[in-house]
Amino acid sequence: MLLNALVLLAALVPALMPAVEDRAAALLAAAPPMAAAPAEAAPPRFDPATRSVSNWHAQAGDNLLPRSLALTARLAENPPYVARCVRLNNGWCIKSARWSGEIGADTEGHTAFATMADGADAAASLLRRYVRDYNRRNALAIVRRWAPSECRVAMPSRTGRGVATGVATPAVSATLAPRGLGRTLRARFLASHRPGGVARGRAKALRVQPWSPLARMAGKAGARLPAPRVSRVATLQPVPDIAAGIASPTVPALARGAADPAALLDRKVPSPDRMVAESALLPAIASGLPLLDLRLPAPLCTGDEVRIQAYAAKISGSVGLKPTDDLDLFGPDGEPRPNLGPVMLAMSAVELGTLRAGPDLVNAAIARLKPVTPAANATTP
Repeated sequence: MLLNALVLLAALVPALMPAVEDRAAALLAAAPPMAAAPAEAAPPRFDPATRSVSNWHAQAGDNLLPRSLALTARLAENPPYVARCVRLNNGWCIKSARWSGEIGADTEGHTAFATMADGADAAASLLRRYVRDYNRRNALAIVRRWAPSECRVAMPSRTGRGVATGVATPAVSATLAPRGLGRTLRARFLASHRPGGVARGRAKALRVQPWSPLARMAGKAGARLPAPRVSRVATLQPVPDIAAGIASPTVPALARGAADPAALLDRKVPSPDRMVAESALLPAIASGLPLLDLRLPAPLCTGDEVRIQAYAAKISGSVGLKPTDDLDLFGPDGEPRPNLGPVMLAMSAVELGTLRAGPDLVNAAIARLKPVTPAANATTP
């Protein structure tokens, strides 16, 4: 029974095929026309408000590592681990200098590139300029110029002109101190208050004790302190005067005046005269004290120096060298050497933090480096 049904179905299929094809053609003819292919995507644009390039999601997903985080950056709106230079398509945080593919810059001068490839091309070209024009061949020398310290101290120039030796000139952010360091809230508080936090206007209203040093310097007669209560159990014995014999018996105390410190030890000098003698001795005492340096202390650059050393160690370690060793990035003719790729990858990892540039992005940028012109070869040190 089943076999007969199958044989009958097989005989009917060829007969029904023309009808099925005609029905499919009719349905296609009745279907609405398909939409035209989308036009070419709009060129990337830089948004100063968000400090990002419009296509940074796609560029990060295609060019950065690790792939899992790069895919998340491609799909998520604003992942917290994405550095600001990723949003600028700037895998090496290069500053603006009219690079090829530069479409803007943020408020701190970091370049916004149209693509990650443009940023990689600029990084490879800038490293070659460091080696050839500035003779910075080791990791430490490169980092000191690539990511300089925010704490700047003026150093004497070779000619001895223009910069004073030992004068600190810290860089003050215009955001933190728009009117200068001297107009900050801390500086104004210190200028309007005395040591201890007392306002200068209130200091005059404070009650001055008549026996205090301030009262004596103001010319007020010292008040007598209440006599101490003597215990009846023990009677105080007279104590010999340790200043006895210091004053010359032939010269009266008042005649000696302020030139002789022994005059201050003479208890027969009246209070006003003794105060005058003490005041006259103040300049001589002050001249013997060391001078106080009231200039601002040099800024602490320990944190920046540690950062620079760690950055240089990361770069040099990528090719098995020390921070002060020649990285051998370019040859005498400007051709890239094998160490250039690992160094660029290490620098991108430091600049971007969680993410980093992929090998394909770096290798393509190195391959696109244009040869150095003969004129540039002639000026190479």
